[in-house]
Amino acid sequence: MQTRQQKDALQALGDVQSILGKGEEFQKSYATAVHRFPFLIRQNGLQQTLAFYAGKAHAKKKENEQDGRSTAEGQFLDQILKTLSLYRADLKYVDVLGKLAKADLQSYMLHTRRCLEVAIWYRRFVESVLKIDATGTSTEQTTDRGENHDGA
Repeated sequence: MQTRQQKDALQALGDVQSILGKGEEFQKSYATAVHRFPFLIRQNGLQQTLAFYAGKAHAKKKENEQDGRSTAEGQFLDQILKTLSLYRADLKYVDVLGKLAKADLQSYMLHTRRCLEVAIWYRRFVESVLKIDATGTSTEQTTDRGENHDGA
């Protein structure tokens, strides 16, 4: 039997590893989305943060003529919604956000706490698997230059 933390870690690891085959620019966009996510939830709340990511995915969809779910923000948003058991491929983001908006306070707080818990795993795996830190810089580049995280 696995703990919820183990399941979250396994899901996050698989999701982040699925980004490895994508281009460097996509990986940086994905890493930025992952690193900013917990900060945005704490600052703006879960509903506004998810709506922000849905809006970014939609805007990039228009720019690039691609599916919004295939953008870095859209892919991360889908992964988070799967964690909340709110994801369905046939649902639009607005439908999912509407469901969340109708949730009672206890459910909303639970979803917020779950997102923050899972976001930690995504951040750790972005740093260890993609090797991109919160500044969007590859940690391999800083290691190659002999720098460490203290900037020394």
